[in-house]
Amino acid sequence: MVDGKVHHFRARGLYNGLSMLGDDETGSIWNHITGRAVYGPLEGYALPVSNLLHMTAEQALERYPGLSVAISDRPIRGRRRFFDPLADRILRPGFRSTIVKEDTRLPTMDIGLGVWTESEALYYPMEVVHAAGGAIVDDFDGRRLLVYVEPGTYSLDAFFTEEGTITVEDSRLRVGEELVLESGVLRDASGERVEMDRPLQLFSRWYGFALTFPGTAIYGR
Repeated sequence: MVDGKVHHFRARGLYNGLSMLGDDETGSIWNHITGRAVYGPLEGYALPVSNLLHMTAEQALERYPGLSVAISDRPIRGRRRFFDPLADRILRPGFRSTIVKEDTRLPTMDIGLGVWTESEALYYPMEVVHAAGGAIVDDFDGRRLLVYVEPGTYSLDAFFTEEGTITVEDSRLRVGEELVLESGVLRDASGERVEMDRPLQLFSRWYGFALTFPGTAIYGR
């Protein structure tokens, strides 16, 4: 919805190695990460955006009880290839050729978690979080932020917390003295679910996040 009117979006091409969206109604070009129109009649307009979190079907059912899960009965055809974010380190020529000026502070295909607000952005390299034992407590946007490797998906997630300690315990994380994060759900000592307050975040390759948020800070530097 744009100003109360339904708009239809589809992929329209690549810029800076990222897919750009276009709406059929005005022909405007949109950044799918920030939700902003970057060219056309609606340039400068911002759509509301929310987080796209990585999770397994088991975690999704744990987080959202009663969720319907669609399972295809169609067979897998051709070569089976499952996405491994740590192993897939080649940026295809078609994507690289669209990059105007790359940020070379980190390798192109480094992977990590980017978090942002209207005024600042910060990138946490995956290998740095791994080296810290799988979790980091940091300050972001004036609040305490927990960045961690999500057990089961091996992606990075983050949420704000008042707690100052984190302990990694196999398939779960202990946050402070009484909170436990397991299967993507945070619970207190009585087992009651505790809602997580998350910043806008994206588990992303370095080049994509750095080009979307020029000058982004890098954790540890």
